[in-house]
Amino acid sequence: FNPNTGLLYANTLQRYSSYRFTELAPYKPGVRYQGIENILSPIKPGDVVGHVEAIDPLTAKPKWRVPLYDRQIWGAILATGGGLLFNGKHTGEFFAMDADTGPTLWEFKMPSGVNAQPITWTHKGKQYVTVLAGLGGLYGIRNRQVLKEVPLGGSVWTFALFDD
Repeated sequence: FNPNTGLLYANTLQRYSSYRFTELAPYKPGVRYQGIENILSPIKPGDVVGHVEAIDPLTAKPKWRVPLYDRQIWGAILATGGGLLFNGKHTGEFFAMDADTGPTLWEFKMPSGVNAQPITWTHKGKQYVTVLAGLGGLYGIRNRQVLKEVPLGGSVWTFALFDD
């Protein structure tokens, strides 16, 4: 949420999941222990799978929407007071958008997938944005076959914001 724009920013999904009970195998440390299988809806190349949206929280209607094709974004968006939105994809694109209208203003290709919400901080009056890259967690484990082209890796990236 950005109090300057009055908008809530979200990565939304436009697909479904089916759940099926499975036999609960004996517990093994480090392996999912749940007795259920999540079957994601199929995606064809070029499918819209979600949106980056600016939503008016009082009406629940979007002010603008940017479609996401082929793979959705599972992480959160960072909204800055300066009118930027920072967002990242598991395929490695880290980008900044205009909070008022939605177009991408800047993009950087990470050496691995973005796997965390970006944060912002200041040091000696300068603003920075930091984000983690490296496939892992649930998404990296379950969808490794889908993201074969994305190296696993693990790194921390920090970018300085320029003054106007």
